[in-house]
Amino acid sequence: MPGFKRKIFYLSGFDPRGPRFYHQLYEEQAALYGARAGREIVVGKRRRQPPHSARWTIEDKTVDTMTDNVFLGWDDVVRDHWVKNPIALLWRSIVAYYNFTTRVDWTHVITFPRGVRFAFYYPGVSAVLLPILFGLLLWYPAIALLGWTWGAVAALAIAVAVSMFIVRKIQGFWLLRFIIFNDTLADERLDPAIEARMDEFVEAIRASFDEDWDEILFVTHSNGSIMGIPMMARLIETCGGNLPDHFAFVTLGSCIPLIGCRKDSHRFGKLLDTVGQGNFLWLDIGSITDGACIAGIDPCVATPRPRRANLFQTSPRWFKYCDPATYDARRRNKYEVHFDYLRTFDRLSPLDYIAISSGDRPLRASIEAFKAENG
Repeated sequence: MPGFKRKIFYLSGFDPRGPRFYHQLYEEQAALYGARAGREIVVGKRRRQPPHSARWTIEDKTVDTMTDNVFLGWDDVVRDHWVKNPIALLWRSIVAYYNFTTRVDWTHVITFPRGVRFAFYYPGVSAVLLPILFGLLLWYPAIALLGWTWGAVAALAIAVAVSMFIVRKIQGFWLLRFIIFNDTLADERLDPAIEARMDEFVEAIRASFDEDWDEILFVTHSNGSIMGIPMMARLIETCGGNLPDHFAFVTLGSCIPLIGCRKDSHRFGKLLDTVGQGNFLWLDIGSITDGACIAGIDPCVATPRPRRANLFQTSPRWFKYCDPATYDARRRNKYEVHFDYLRTFDRLSPLDYIAISSGDRPLRASIEAFKAENG
């Protein structure tokens, strides 16, 4: 029998890539972590977990631990909501931006990190306004060279091509789809089948409370943290308001206030308030260098009652655990930095994801070790 047994339920963000990608990423990072920590970490093969999920084991042979990792699959839902038609994408983006701009509580949103507000609006500005701007700049020289008809066509074609290159370069199309999906979620227009899927995941987590585990973690990343709020509320309700002491909720790169601060998202607001009143450990890690994350803002900032859940909110402090060249290179890739919560760096942090998911130290002890290192 392993000396320490952990169960993890992992919910990814708005990502059409399924468990294969995340299993491969974990294998790569576990190998890096093991080499740097002097640990033998063995990641098992990915196996299907019917009806929608996948699972694999993680064993740290050096400290005698075993983790049963369940990847909660909703990538098929993401693909169903992955708008492909460019005209539909543009139109639905405009509607979503209008809804967010007019329906959020700006008294809270104005406190979000500036980079978040920039990252939120930049794809929309790039997709809508850049073609107009470039078209106007190219209009006169194109007409002078090609005449009115062909000059206008050439100016428009070049403007659209350059703008789309820029949007694609910053992963703007992914962000536009992310914004559309969350507008649908905030306006409570999602298919009821999605709710049923989340209920299925909740039952799997609740069933693990009756099993023999030293620690149970519900880990969410990015948009998965938003989807995790209804799940947590349902879990609290199912357990009569009392979650076991060895359970914890972990949110990585979270953007919960994006929906929590929508004035029209009444149901989500009530569920978030329920979660905020829960009796559980909540680790929230977010970096201000990650524009797709709302870092440093209490997830329950807009709820009517003060939060009671035991929240430890922190930056991952990548600058401390990276060599300067590594840190600068990672910061330049704004898309990949959003996945750095799942990666290992030049120096090992007590809250490195491989450490908290494979090691023999419970999450509470890892948090205390991180506090001791960072003051």
